[in-house]
Amino acid sequence: MTKSLDRGVRCAIKAAVRYTANSRDMHSRDDDRRAGFEAEHAAIIGRTLRWADDAAARGDYAEAVRWIETVRAVGHDLSDEYKEKHASWLNAVAHERRTQLG
Repeated sequence: MTKSLDRGVRCAIKAAVRYTANSRDMHSRDDDRRAGFEAEHAAIIGRTLRWADDAAARGDYAEAVRWIETVRAVGHDLSDEYKEKHASWLNAVAHERRTQLG
């Protein structure tokens, strides 16, 4: 009886070790996926901010503001630099509209 109990305990320990290893692998894969998603998200945000800068460089402040609003819409906080640019571009759009209205 002791041998079968020992064997049962060893089997239970092996199963627990396998479960723990599989669980770690699963969490590791989740962490890898999350890290990949976060890196892709950061790249997309960076690209969108560059598009905003490009639009502003062409003098298309309305488009630059739309790109900034896109970044904000997905819940990304703007850096102080882009908060200042956003405010400046909004002022430029308002000035353009006042000028057009005469």
